[in-house]
Amino acid sequence: MRTAKDFLEQECRNLNAVLEETLRFKYGLDGSQQFFEECKNRLIFIANSISSVPSTDSANLRKSSIALLELSGLISRIERSSVGEYSWPFVEELKQVAEAICTEETVTDRNRAPMIHVFSDGGLDKYAIFTEANRPSNAGKRILTIVFPRSLKHFVLLHSILGHEIGHAMWQCSKHQLALRDILNTHLFSTGTFATEKDAAMWLYSANAPQAIKDQLSAFGKSGVTRNNFFRWASWAAWREEILCDLIGLLTFGPSFVAAECNLLYSFDAEGTGIGQKHPPVGCRGNYLLKAAHLLGQDTHGLTDPQIGAAVRTFWDGLNARRQPSPWFNVFTDGQIQDTAHSIAALLQTLPPSCYSSPTEVELKHLLGQLNGTIPPVGFSVSSDRTLNCQKIDFRHILYVGWIKSADLGGLTFEQVNRLCGHAIMQQRAIDIELEP
Repeated sequence: MRTAKDFLEQECRNLNAVLEETLRFKYGLDGSQQFFEECKNRLIFIANSISSVPSTDSANLRKSSIALLELSGLISRIERSSVGEYSWPFVEELKQVAEAICTEETVTDRNRAPMIHVFSDGGLDKYAIFTEANRPSNAGKRILTIVFPRSLKHFVLLHSILGHEIGHAMWQCSKHQLALRDILNTHLFSTGTFATEKDAAMWLYSANAPQAIKDQLSAFGKSGVTRNNFFRWASWAAWREEILCDLIGLLTFGPSFVAAECNLLYSFDAEGTGIGQKHPPVGCRGNYLLKAAHLLGQDTHGLTDPQIGAAVRTFWDGLNARRQPSPWFNVFTDGQIQDTAHSIAALLQTLPPSCYSSPTEVELKHLLGQLNGTIPPVGFSVSSDRTLNCQKIDFRHILYVGWIKSADLGGLTFEQVNRLCGHAIMQQRAIDIELEP
């Protein structure tokens, strides 16, 4: 009879064969060689670990089996990533932000950027970044796998939602977790609604909760979920992490993140009252994001041009219409939100280009003018004497202008605006390369 060790050694050989096949394909713009080498080294380490333990050492064999499962899952995800399937110019910009945030110390390098791959899967709820929360100690670098919904893989305006997923990757990065935990405990969760699990449960079950919330809690009660054990059904740690990641998304992608999150979340929960095991109600998330954007000045630019000012106000008015009017949804004070946002921003500013900064009025006018003329909005113009002028433009400003235009399409469709912005990110990348010294 074959032992557990025999099966695990066979699985090592199976995975080695799969890895050899990956060299036949090109995954991402960097190809498959780096991925192959990283996974090969991990497999060798696991195989050596299995070989060195006796067949009766079930505890260590189990550890090796878990490591093999994680590695095989990683390989299967990477195999679904191929050039030409996604909005690669957007991905390349996203990689710069993710690499700045997730660079960390490994066994081979004190400052090692992660490897990033992309694939598509499922529908609207599939935006994700697999972060390797428990990066193997023998890994040369962390591997991040970005997932786009298959039906939305070219919708760059909605891709801003990945700012939230970058937050999860940042939280899992040992380099930043202590600082983020301190920010949360000092500014956001020291007092008030989310100070403790007990406080949060009291808020959920309070008399002034919306009727839709009360109805859900009543239904939960029939299956044994009550105020006293609510956070044994739901994950308190997950709720806190989701709130943090929303704020990181805002601070990395700005207004385009608020627009993407509000549009996507309210597409699942039109009333904003759904209670999840891992997420607080959508209405709460929308309210604190809109408040944070306002407190950070992202919804005002001191605009003097009437046309630009009107377009920006129309965009923000549309988002603010999603704000839940009931005070029950406002779970943080202005001071808590502002102090937390400024502290996270200070951390991100040490990790360029991860921290979002607002465009100038001149940039907004130029980009929106191009988009109004159905031209991809980029840092390029031709002067009256036919001189070509190029300038660097942050890809997040292109996304913001796309969302502004989407609030008043003027004869275009959302798909057309999105396509123009997707082309703009590609063209702007070429301009930026040309401007490099």
